[in-house]
Amino acid sequence: MFSLRKSVAAAQERTGVPDVAAALHMDGSTELAGSAERPFRIASITKSFTGTLIAEAGLLDERMRTLLSHTAGYRPNSAEPLPDSCRGLWSYSNAGYWEAAAAFDDYSAALHEHVLEPLRLDSTGFETPADAVLGTLPGDVVADPSYPEWRRAGGGLWSTVGDLVTYGLAHCRGYGELHEPLADALGARYACGWWVRDGVLDHEGSVGGYQSLLLLIPERELVLAVLTGSWRGSALIRHVVADLRLRLPPASKQDEAVPGVYALDATEAIVEDGRIIERETDPLSGTTIERKYPFDADAPLMSWRSDFPREDVARIGWTALPRVA
Repeated sequence: MFSLRKSVAAAQERTGVPDVAAALHMDGSTELAGSAERPFRIASITKSFTGTLIAEAGLLDERMRTLLSHTAGYRPNSAEPLPDSCRGLWSYSNAGYWEAAAAFDDYSAALHEHVLEPLRLDSTGFETPADAVLGTLPGDVVADPSYPEWRRAGGGLWSTVGDLVTYGLAHCRGYGELHEPLADALGARYACGWWVRDGVLDHEGSVGGYQSLLLLIPERELVLAVLTGSWRGSALIRHVVADLRLRLPPASKQDEAVPGVYALDATEAIVEDGRIIERETDPLSGTTIERKYPFDADAPLMSWRSDFPREDVARIGWTALPRVA
């Protein structure tokens, strides 16, 4: 029988990630592991909360769906258009969520009133809690917990795994309009703040020394939440997901990586010999984060997947990057 506590402990030993919290709701009961009572920054899992607010406010029109599904043609952190070679492709953009949040006079207050309070998510919010787990960057540098208010809609929430189970169950039982796929990418489909894979909804988060995952199987009312306070946390999350043996739907296989150097704004990726070196400047700390991993079109975590949708374009780190060399 799967034990979340044992899985998390083994993953911590393998990866060296010190701060983690996890929760698994399955068959009507919830198992907790790690620092389950403490809040972590959930990063881009916040995006589904923003989508939930839009739905609750009755604002989910065609334009909002475009913004929430990363199909507005924006660059990752600005409303500037993608390069010509990338136009029309799905490409991850925080800017779309900032524009969506502008529909509210006070986005933070609106989220609290229409989502957090009704769902009784008492440990979720934008202000840094006194007992928050602080993230760690390369070199064991402790990340500054502050977060610009104007960026909140794309990744600013703090939460606990307990609150995320409650929130996840609400999405297992409703909000179907937010789960309808609107774009294909990386062998999966994207809706409004959720990746969609044949009965599985999930989203990861990564920013300022935190990496996280919220995964749902609505038909089974299964919710998995894993929060880490480390820039290396995705490796731990991957081990936990593998141990759970969810048999996540496979992607449409791509035969091989296309060698080259691909770059856009603060992201650069070098593809060579079937491997990827990805470098990204963290938007909060300014720290350069480097990841090295094999090309994988079928990884169980979407953050480990890449594809090459056009000649001289790679989608790495969920961003469409033109080839520069």
